[in-house]
Amino acid sequence: MNSDTAARIDEAEKPGFGPPAADRLRFLKQHGRQIGLPLAVLGLIVGFASLSPVFLSVPNFRNVGLQAAALAAVSFGQTLVILTAGLDLSVGSIVALVSVVTALSMLQFGILGGLLTGLLVGILAGLVNGLIITRLRVFPFIATLAMMSFLSGLALNLSGGTPVIGLSSAYTDVALQRVFGVPFPVIVSLALLICTALILRYLRIGRNIYAIGGNQEAARLSGLRVDFVKVAAYMYSGFCSAIAALILTARVASGQPTLGASLALESVAAVVLGGVSLFGGRGSVIGVAFGVAFVSILSNGLNLLNVSSYTQMMVIGVALAGAVAIDQALVRRGSA
Repeated sequence: MNSDTAARIDEAEKPGFGPPAADRLRFLKQHGRQIGLPLAVLGLIVGFASLSPVFLSVPNFRNVGLQAAALAAVSFGQTLVILTAGLDLSVGSIVALVSVVTALSMLQFGILGGLLTGLLVGILAGLVNGLIITRLRVFPFIATLAMMSFLSGLALNLSGGTPVIGLSSAYTDVALQRVFGVPFPVIVSLALLICTALILRYLRIGRNIYAIGGNQEAARLSGLRVDFVKVAAYMYSGFCSAIAALILTARVASGQPTLGASLALESVAAVVLGGVSLFGGRGSVIGVAFGVAFVSILSNGLNLLNVSSYTQMMVIGVALAGAVAIDQALVRRGSA
């Protein structure tokens, strides 16, 4: 060994020299998605801050939080469903139905009665989704698409196609309340984030969800109650959609039969952008929170730049297609 080679080896072994290029490349391949999305969110913030002087203001960030709260709630429920290799396209219709039922129930039974009825309707809608998929063996895409149509029609029938007005200000004012400067709906979505993270990390059903999404047949042969876990996941999605409906109903101060129409697309986009595989079994709810932040900040920034909502839908669609393409490439690489 010559002196130059020995010197390079000694230099590489010094503390703080850093990993070789091959190790850095391997690290990026393994953790690129986890690192990439937070960097993308930071890039959006920097970019929109340079384009709009209003973007970094406190009122605008509160507005972003309010916009993100309902999407976050729906996305956290959608996360459990997609982790089982399922899909819930009915979340937007559940939001609309819960909004109408909650408003009608509040007019009859008061605020508490309306809240409990709305939550019950959301959970029951999720239960029906789960039973159709597990008992009737209908593909999740078809089952939840059918439920989306049914629930939308039911919401329109119950409301007569018009908003249900006259809600108590004691309820609608909740959307405007702040806790230490943070809007109350944001506090609710953060609580739901913590609850979902605890379910997936520490409860047996959370581990079963990952196992079923990873390999359903192997999970069944291992003795896991696959159908029970799937039904529970869809019920949780319905519950989260009901929470989103309560948040949005308070914000608009009425029961709206067309509320949440775009939440199905946006929630799937947030979940997939957050690193949850559409094939199931891989991803985390923390990543989904960053996905929600990405979609919400993107929408808010484009609004400030007077970009039309139609163009925003195009941008979100492109982002979703790109995220799915990356996910499929990772799956192919892992199976190669």
